[in-house]
Amino acid sequence: MKVKSLTKLKWVEILKYKNMSKARMATNALKWLFSKPGATKDAPRQMMNALDIAGRLGPDAVFAGMAAAQTPGDIGDKLIVGGTDFLMSGIPGLAAGRATNSGLVDQMASIGGAYASMPVSDMILRGKDKMGGGQGLSPYERLGVEQQAQMQEDITQQVMQAYGLLPGTRDQYFSDPSTGMMVG
Repeated sequence: MKVKSLTKLKWVEILKYKNMSKARMATNALKWLFSKPGATKDAPRQMMNALDIAGRLGPDAVFAGMAAAQTPGDIGDKLIVGGTDFLMSGIPGLAAGRATNSGLVDQMASIGGAYASMPVSDMILRGKDKMGGGQGLSPYERLGVEQQAQMQEDITQQVMQAYGLLPGTRDQYFSDPSTGMMVG
C-alpha cells in the first residue's frame, strides 16, 4: 500500500513540474516578446515600457478597430473580427520585429497577420451563426443575401410596372391600350 501511494505522489509531482515548466516557458516567451531589441551584455532583457508597447501594437489596434467598426452585424461579430485581427497581426509583428530587430519587418509581419486573420474570423463567424440557428453565413455573406433579395424584388417591381401589371401606377394612364405605346 505504501509503494502505491508513493508512486501516485511521484506522478503528481512530475505532472506539477511539467506544468510549471510549461508556465515557465510561456513566461520566458512573453518576456522575450516584450523585451527591447538590441540586447547587450549588461541588459540582456530590458523590458519595453508602455510607450514602446503602444508604438509597436498601436497601429495593429487601430486597424483592428477599423475592421471591427466596418463589419456588419452585432457587437459579437465586431468583437470577433477586431480581436482576431489584433491578435493575429500584433503577435507575429512583435515576434518578427523582435527576432530581426527591424521595425519594417514588424510592420510587414503585422500586415501579413492581418490578412491571415480574415479567413480565420470568417470561419469563427460562420460557426457563431450556425450555432445561433442561422445558415452558417458570415455577416458579409448575410448582407449579400439580403441585398440580392432586395434587388430581385426591385427588378420584379420594375418589370411589372413597365408592362402595366401593377394597378395604380402612372404608366397605365399614359399608355394607349390598343398599341401599348406611350401616349404623349
